[in-house]
Amino acid sequence: MTEDEARAALPRWPIRIHDVPPNGRHVRRDRLDPADGAALAAAIGVEAIESFLLDVDVKPYHGDGLAVTGTVKAGVVQTCVVTLEPVTNLIEEEVDATFRPADKLKAHLVHDEEDGLAIDASVAADDPLIGGEIDLAGVAAEFLALAVDPYPRRPDAVFEAPDAGAEVSPFAGLVKLRRED
Repeated sequence: MTEDEARAALPRWPIRIHDVPPNGRHVRRDRLDPADGAALAAAIGVEAIESFLLDVDVKPYHGDGLAVTGTVKAGVVQTCVVTLEPVTNLIEEEVDATFRPADKLKAHLVHDEEDGLAIDASVAADDPLIGGEIDLAGVAAEFLALAVDPYPRRPDAVFEAPDAGAEVSPFAGLVKLRRED
């Protein structure tokens, strides 16, 4: 499954801007049905999700947007890079995102002597509010994906390096085959 297909398969947990009262709305999700869990796991690049918690507050932002703050937690199953056995990692990420209508977003451009115009990365940019709503499943997937360990390793995994005198060339096996001829 490609990354785009995984994103398309994500569940949708929409929150419409008009459904959020002035003092905000608390959202807590602590269960995933099997299909949603599999889609979320594929989207963030893990084998499975064993536990999940999204605990956020959604509040109005600048009169025409939404702000989401809170935490997302998940127990994810990955493959150990040393032993190739399953390993469970716990992820806990703070969620802090703001959304505004696309026509209200401004690019934060600065002049750079070397490259000309560039985007100022020091300015926190809002995300687009599409169709007057946000998707909390997408928000959870984004924050979890950023925290996934790219090189998961079992605590007891030990990497054994090849002997110092051993040939480590990827072509060493081919040379042996040629010598046998």
